[in-house]
Amino acid sequence: MKSRALAIFAAISAALTMSQFMRAAVSVVAPDIIAETQLSVETYGTMAGGFFLGVAVAQIPSGMLFDRYGPRITIAVMLVLAALATFAFAAADGYTALFASRFVTGIGFASTLMGALVVTSRWFPPERFSQIAGLFIAVSGAIGMMSATTPMALLSGIVGWRQSFAIAGGCTLVTAVLVLWAVRDAPPGHAWHSRAPEHLGSFFKGYGTLLRLPRLGYVMLMAGVGYPLMITLIGVWGGPYLHDVYGLGPVARGHVLSIMVAGSVTGLLVYGPLDRWLDSRKFVVIGGTLISASLLATLALMAHPPLILVTVLLALYGIAGSYYITNITLGRAHYPDHLIGRGVTLINLCTFIGVAVVQFSTAYLMGFFAMGEGNAAAPVLAYRILFGAFAAYTLIIGLLYTRAHDIKPSAERARRQKAESPDSRTK
Repeated sequence: MKSRALAIFAAISAALTMSQFMRAAVSVVAPDIIAETQLSVETYGTMAGGFFLGVAVAQIPSGMLFDRYGPRITIAVMLVLAALATFAFAAADGYTALFASRFVTGIGFASTLMGALVVTSRWFPPERFSQIAGLFIAVSGAIGMMSATTPMALLSGIVGWRQSFAIAGGCTLVTAVLVLWAVRDAPPGHAWHSRAPEHLGSFFKGYGTLLRLPRLGYVMLMAGVGYPLMITLIGVWGGPYLHDVYGLGPVARGHVLSIMVAGSVTGLLVYGPLDRWLDSRKFVVIGGTLISASLLATLALMAHPPLILVTVLLALYGIAGSYYITNITLGRAHYPDHLIGRGVTLINLCTFIGVAVVQFSTAYLMGFFAMGEGNAAAPVLAYRILFGAFAAYTLIIGLLYTRAHDIKPSAERARRQKAESPDSRTK
């Protein structure tokens, strides 16, 4: 059992690694893509956001496939689709082809994170869900997003950005085979193995059941904040910001972004057990939003801070902004096991709708300033407004989140122990 769990951890982590890499890989090579394909700043932003729009579109179908066929088959098949779309992106020329291939790539990777969470919920105790899920994302983020920074810049400098993405497509195919070989949907004896097949109508009825759960809406609302802002800074505008404002080349941009990624990985490891230590999920998330908003506001208020200070603030934001893993855990605590596939994908749908909205909105914002009269201060002003808008958005949703219903780890643990006690089994 333990060896199987380790094999599953390794395979799922590999799939998540490729997903994390693909989400962030365009940022560090953005100036090269823009120059070669003649994209505007605005069309670059919407093209990059196409990946997350694809992820959002595929969430509901992924949840249905998880509950019908299981994460193993679903993830493996969709990874093959992601690989083919990545090959298409490497060969694309022009906005339409680039956007379409990124969109389909997002569809292909849509099942990796939520599939990992479904598997985690079945192989590990509920009160350790946040810690194990955080470890999954931390390991994949450390390797995947780090690879999308300095290593991606170095590889692109040697073989070009197109060949770099082609290599990533090949790695994705290998990962699909690994998932199919190693992953198992649930431990022996789990209720998953004796489930009754559901009809299409009952699948949608399950989503209705989830939407009627008390105050789950606040968790869904918060899902559109934490991760969307984090990935937008790392994967879309971080590279252009460092290029436009500080004149950094690809490798130097990669170094700064890798420090921010290291901060986010650290944050996931910190937030993982924090809900158990403090016996609260709601207030861990609220604390994370307050610190994150403060850091973003600091970046917005300074006209042209030293690069070292910006690097430190981005790293600290990477740590603080990882509160989204605790929000996912609070969502998981709300829904029953037989709806877990649909539950995690419902929250993830909100997450990637948030990503798409944030990235498309910021694309128009940055495009507006790029179409100005060539004022050298315009790019700096645009990024300051960007940081300020992110800070305000985080703070507003954080205040609304105070109405969310907290489900404490201690309460979950007590319910599980009561359910497993000899007295409850004999009743």
